[in-house]
Amino acid sequence: MLRSRPDGEFSEKGPSMMAVEAENDSPSKLDRHGKNSFWSRLTTDEIKRRDNRSVALLLLLYTLQGVPMGLSASVPYLLQEKTSDYNQQALFSFVAYPFSLKLLWAPIVDGLYSTKFGRRKSWLVPTQLMIAAVLLSSAAYVDGLLDRAEPDVMSLTLLFIVLYTLCATQDIAVDGWALTMLSPGRVDLASICNTIGQNIGYFTSFILFLILSDAESCNKYIRFEPSDQPMVTLGSFMTFFGWIFLLTTIGVWVLKRELIQRSSEDTNLTVKETYIRLWQVCKLPAIQSLAFVVLTSRLGVAGVESVTALKLQEYGVPKEDLAGLGPLMFPVGLILPTLMGYMKMQPMRLWLRLYPYRVAMALPFVALVYYAQVYILPRENGITWMEYAAIFGATLLSVCTSTIMFTAQMQFYCKLSDPILGGTYLTLLNTLTNLGSIWPSTVALKLVAWFETCQEGTHGETCIKSSNGYYPVALMTVMMGVFWYATQHTRVTRLEAMSPDSWRPN
Repeated sequence: MLRSRPDGEFSEKGPSMMAVEAENDSPSKLDRHGKNSFWSRLTTDEIKRRDNRSVALLLLLYTLQGVPMGLSASVPYLLQEKTSDYNQQALFSFVAYPFSLKLLWAPIVDGLYSTKFGRRKSWLVPTQLMIAAVLLSSAAYVDGLLDRAEPDVMSLTLLFIVLYTLCATQDIAVDGWALTMLSPGRVDLASICNTIGQNIGYFTSFILFLILSDAESCNKYIRFEPSDQPMVTLGSFMTFFGWIFLLTTIGVWVLKRELIQRSSEDTNLTVKETYIRLWQVCKLPAIQSLAFVVLTSRLGVAGVESVTALKLQEYGVPKEDLAGLGPLMFPVGLILPTLMGYMKMQPMRLWLRLYPYRVAMALPFVALVYYAQVYILPRENGITWMEYAAIFGATLLSVCTSTIMFTAQMQFYCKLSDPILGGTYLTLLNTLTNLGSIWPSTVALKLVAWFETCQEGTHGETCIKSSNGYYPVALMTVMMGVFWYATQHTRVTRLEAMSPDSWRPN
């Protein structure tokens, strides 16, 4: 129910098919299967120590990546206080599309780099420096874009599209580095680092920001002396994390060594050859079947998950109470992915079993929105602890289900790899998944706006809605979810049963 980061924001985690980096050893040459004798020369304890250091760095980098995402997720709540126009919300939802388009420049990030500077640092360092520059330079005027009588949603959208584009580029670099930074036997830790790190960054810049930017929440939870001013604004928050990005990037630049990488000839593709190989992969029947699944599966849930929190806020549930659910849900995003690392069940089989329950979550959410419209909105004095408990329970079930499905899909992607394409192959899958998670949400917001009729008040300042678009969109969502599961269950089962050769061009 909370507007969490899109389920499709996956990372290119898979078997180590690229060159191996080493901090204090010269990298050795990969064989044609992607194996490297470097790891065979280390003892078990040495490998564990290297993996522990790598996990710490990956957690830091993914946490930074989650910060701009969390900030962008907070903007719809700030907009909802200014306007209930869902066309504006649909416009701002385009900020997440760069993650769905990063495949277009992923081969360039993979193939163009300075050997002396480091294959991944060639992109990671300048990209994070640019993120810092954008955060610091925009902090001075971003509050003005929101504080107008009519928020400048177009300018906000363009600003966060720039941030998301830089984050997508940083994601490509970090994911590619994760493939080689971890030992081949523990490369699965990369997906766990991705989930936990992004959750930490997202929590900090979304949940914590919404609480600190609301004066009532600060007085209620933090301050000893009440004040009518919030503790932070969007601009000051961006300034703080701009400096964090800058200092962290300098630290990685100076302290983390990435030595020259060498790979066998059959995996050393040029940028042009990578695009050709990628097109060959796109023509595979297995990839086309998987693309259909990931591009359509969220039709059964997006209409409810994208709009419910905004409707609850519209009907009187304070945004700080909705944001307060975040700290309570935060452990779920840390514990469940870690526990799933020990599970032996096939990931997509688990994903498939949970899909009907995720669709069914529409029922308690619709009931909550109806209750808020009928009982909470008229009294205009917040919510009771029992009402908050009901919202908490529904949100907990939704977050548990979506987190398990998110991690399971990542684990399935870890098993798919082309030793020639390496990380770019996984970028293709992630691009499809990201797009499949975003476009249904945009359509759902537009449909809600289309179903609702809005009339101006006497003085032109109030929007009086004579109909509610949430309920028909929720009904359509459930019907599509039931239909999708009934028709695509067998397809998903077949995909997981396919041999590795089915996912690679000859």
